[in-house]
Amino acid sequence: MTLTDMRYSFILVLLCLSWARGQNITDEERKRLEALFGTDDRDADVDLSPGKDNSTDCETKDGKAGVCVLHYQCNPETGTVNTDGNSIIDIRQRECPHYLEVCCLLNQKQDKPPPPVVEQMECGWSNPGAQAFRIVNDGTSAEFGEYPWMVAILKRSDGNTAWSQSDYMGGGSIIHPQVVLTGAHKVDGKEANEIKCRAGEWDTQTNKEIYPHQERNVKKIVKHPDYYRPSVYNSVALLILDSPYALGNAPHIGVACLAPHAPPAGARCQSMGWGKEFNDKDKYAVVLKKVELPWVPRDKCQKELRKTRLGSHFVLHPSLTCAGGEAGKDTCAGDGGSSLVCPIGNVDPKQDSLRFAIYGMVAWGIGCGDAVPGVYVNVPQFYDWIGEKIAVEGFSTDSYTFKL
Repeated sequence: MTLTDMRYSFILVLLCLSWARGQNITDEERKRLEALFGTDDRDADVDLSPGKDNSTDCETKDGKAGVCVLHYQCNPETGTVNTDGNSIIDIRQRECPHYLEVCCLLNQKQDKPPPPVVEQMECGWSNPGAQAFRIVNDGTSAEFGEYPWMVAILKRSDGNTAWSQSDYMGGGSIIHPQVVLTGAHKVDGKEANEIKCRAGEWDTQTNKEIYPHQERNVKKIVKHPDYYRPSVYNSVALLILDSPYALGNAPHIGVACLAPHAPPAGARCQSMGWGKEFNDKDKYAVVLKKVELPWVPRDKCQKELRKTRLGSHFVLHPSLTCAGGEAGKDTCAGDGGSSLVCPIGNVDPKQDSLRFAIYGMVAWGIGCGDAVPGVYVNVPQFYDWIGEKIAVEGFSTDSYTFKL
């Protein structure tokens, strides 16, 4: 009998015994099974929060025995964490069951709490890494905290905080700690008590990030009175939350700036979301994705759109604007309501953290990833309307205004 045959015979005996006992397996039997086949690494089975000890044995890069811990729970002297406190993580590779874990020498393990954070008082600042970790990827995934204003709009389900793709409605942006801006087409036909907004989300399938997401219920929806669903004209809505987001000690959550006018010619802008991958239309993004897009002037965009099935008489409504037109770079289904932001102030690409303002929101497009500009809500067109409605709700507009 081979070793493999012996293993399977042993497992069969254990299963038969467990069935006879009502399917209960002793700790000793479970350990033997795990030794043969390993353990399940699903997030629901492991809690690596401070104070919990669910460490998994591993081997460090230099061949030493270690344990898997969250990246911030390992002393920087091990070489797995930079001296500035930011782990460098490759989301495509795993030394441990989860990519946000690192293999750490047992004597270097520490229960390191999140560092103290000063609340960001100015709007629009990107915070890639959020003082927690940076990722290595192909440039299509956003850094944790890179777009702190980004919000996932979800259907509200009783007591359920787990991410469900069927509950995901689209994106939005925090423009005041208690107000989220989104496209009216994303909440059309919904009542306020059916919706919630999640800020600080990044990887929808884990809660191992150092800073948690925050959810707030929507208590009021304010839609533009001239919103026209069939053509997605004037698609602007404000979601008034039941309580403000807590921005202190939350470097991954912040307020966006709103642009009062169009960006300069040649601007390179960015958008983000958890929508469908344009190269795999049956798959939604798990980690927040991002894309860089050129701002497209109105006349040029209308000309390009007339070459499509829209026809030669298509007129781009003033409430809409465009970006993109580069093959292989686009927003897609499910990204609706997410912001289109362009840099303001110092736009040096070598600068680690840039400041942005919202110039658009994802509305619609002709296909995904084709060399046709995507169509976005023209946010500057509604700057005054947003200010009026914010004031009516008793909130200050200072939260999203900026001076260069």
